[in-house]
Amino acid sequence: MLTLLHLGVLTATVLGLAKFLPGVRVGRTTTAIVTAVVFSLLNWALGWVIGALLFLPALLTLGLLFLFVPFIVNTIVLWLTDKFLGDFEIKDAKTLLISSGVITLVSALFHWIVRN
Repeated sequence: MLTLLHLGVLTATVLGLAKFLPGVRVGRTTTAIVTAVVFSLLNWALGWVIGALLFLPALLTLGLLFLFVPFIVNTIVLWLTDKFLGDFEIKDAKTLLISSGVITLVSALFHWIVRN
């Protein structure tokens, strides 16, 4: 149930990004749903690999990088999602970073609300 709720929140976030950021293009509402599903699957499949690759650099920065690991993972996964889907497009790196930051914040807020 929480997974479906999280997919709904992610879909709404993607639709909001497409509405308010001129560099994000989503073809249809169903494209936003597919984008949320693909993003979640890639995050599930590759997120731990990317996090593991960043573990040693995070230790070398005395743990400071651990604050940015979710943002870095979401940026890479969002870029991959853009490459996999034709109806979902992020035009430039600035828009990618802003979109990833928004998704990271919304996801963190969602998980914080669920836990409390």
